[in-house]
Amino acid sequence: MTAVDSSKVTTSRDALLTAELVPEQVLPKVMGTFGLTATYVFIICWITGSSVMATGGWTAIPMWVLGILLFLVPAGLAVAELGSLWPGQGGVYIWAYRTMNEPLAFLGGFLSWIPVILNGAASPAIVLQFLLLAFHSSLGLTMSIILQLAILWSVVGLALARLVATQKMMQVVFVVYGVLTAVIFLVGLTHAAKHGSATPFSLHDATIPNFAVGGFLFGTVMLYLLGVETPFNMGAEFLSVRKSATKMLLWGSAALVGIYLLTTLGTMMALPGSKIDPVTGVVGMLDTSGINGLMEVSAVVLAAIVFVALITYQVAYSRLIFVSGLERHLPRIFTHLNPRTRNPVTAILIQGAISSTIMVGLFSQSSLANVTVYLNGALSVVWLVSGFFFFIPPILARKKYADRYVKEDFWRIPGGMPAVYAVAAVGTASTFGGIYYSFWTPWIDVSTSTWTSWVGGIALGTLISAGLVYYFGRRSASKLSAPDALAHFADLSLSKASASTPETA
Repeated sequence: MTAVDSSKVTTSRDALLTAELVPEQVLPKVMGTFGLTATYVFIICWITGSSVMATGGWTAIPMWVLGILLFLVPAGLAVAELGSLWPGQGGVYIWAYRTMNEPLAFLGGFLSWIPVILNGAASPAIVLQFLLLAFHSSLGLTMSIILQLAILWSVVGLALARLVATQKMMQVVFVVYGVLTAVIFLVGLTHAAKHGSATPFSLHDATIPNFAVGGFLFGTVMLYLLGVETPFNMGAEFLSVRKSATKMLLWGSAALVGIYLLTTLGTMMALPGSKIDPVTGVVGMLDTSGINGLMEVSAVVLAAIVFVALITYQVAYSRLIFVSGLERHLPRIFTHLNPRTRNPVTAILIQGAISSTIMVGLFSQSSLANVTVYLNGALSVVWLVSGFFFFIPPILARKKYADRYVKEDFWRIPGGMPAVYAVAAVGTASTFGGIYYSFWTPWIDVSTSTWTSWVGGIALGTLISAGLVYYFGRRSASKLSAPDALAHFADLSLSKASASTPETA
C-alpha cells in the first residue's frame, strides 16, 4: 500500500505541465551560446544606468561591486541550478510551480513579466532623448509622445520576425556595444590623464560604500542588475540548455560587469557629477574628446542599442504570456503562434498595447525625464519582488526533489545545502535592501513623498492588475477544455528547416 501511494505522489509530482510539453513540439531551437549571451546582456544591461551611477561620484564603484557580489552572483547561481533542473519554457513560472504552488507560480511569473510593460512605456523615451542629443533638438510633449509610440510599435513590429533573424541582429549590435564601451572608457581615461579626473578622486569613496549619502545608488544598482532569470523564459528555444545555460551566465555576467564599470568610470573621469545628465550623460561625456561628431554618432548608436534591447525584451517576455495561455490563466488567443515565424503574436501585440496606454497616461502628467525615472523606480521594486521566486525555490527543490539530485546529472550550486542556504540568504537580503532603497530614496531631485507616491502608485497598480488577471483569466480560460485549448497546435508541424539551424552551441 505504501509503495503504491509513493508511486502516485511521484507520478503526480513529475507530470509534465502543458508549458513544458507543447513548446518543445512547436517552437524551433535556434538559440546557441553566443546568441544567448547577447540576449542576456541586452535584457540586463542598460548603459543609461552608468549615467545615473556616475552622478553619485566615486561611491558608485563600491555600490556596483556590492550589487554584483550580493545580488548578481547569487541570482546567477540560483537560476543556473533551476534552469538546469527544469529547462522548459517559462522560467520563474515553472520553478515556482514545481516548488511552491500554482497561484504563487502565477504571481511570480506576472511580477517577472510586468517589467516588459514598464520598460516598454519608459525606454522609447530613452531612445528619443539620445536622438534629440545627437541632433541637438527639443520637442513639445505631444510630439514627444507621438514619436515614442512610433518607436515602441517599430520595436513590436520587428519583434514579430523570426527569432533566428532577431538573434542575428542582436549579435551584431552586441559587438557594437563592446566597441562603444571601449570608446567611452578611453575618452574618459584620456581626459583624466590630461586634465585630471573631472569628478575628483577619493580613495575612501571609491572603496567604502556610503549608504547615508548614496543609498539611492544601491537601489539603482539593483535595478540595472535585474533580469538574470529572463532568458530562461525561452528555455525550449535553447539549442542545448546543458551546453549553453551556464556559459551564458558566466560570459554574459562578465560582459555586463565590464560594460557597467568601464562606462561609469569613463563618464566620471570626463564630467563632474553636476554636469552629468542622468539619462544621456554616458554619451554626453564624449563631447569632451574634442573629436567633432563623436558624441553625435555615438548617441545615434546608443539609441540603436536601446532599440534592439527593447526588441529583445518584447521577444523574451512574450513567452511568459504564451505560457500563461498554455496553463489556462489566460484565454486561448494568447497561445496563438504565427505559423511562419513561430512567435506568439497576440502576446507581443498585447504587450505593446498596454505599454502604449501607460505611456500616454503617465507622460501626459509629468516631464519626459521624470516619468522615465519614476517608471524605472517602480520597475525596480516590482521586479525585485519577483526575485524571491528564484532565490527560495533552490532550497525547496533540494528537499522536494532529493531523488532527482541523487540520480540525475545536471548543474547545481557547489557546496551542498549550506551553499544553497547562503545563496538564498544573501540574495534575499540584498533584494530587501534594493526594495527599500528603490522605494524610500528618490533617484532624482524630488521630495520623498512625491517619489514614493509615484513609485508606490505604479507598483500597487501592477499588484492589483495581477489579482484581476488571475481571477478573470482563470474564469475565462476554464470555460474551454484543455484538449480544445490546445487543438490549434495540431496544425503546427515543424519541418527540419525550422527545427534546426547551422548555428552551434
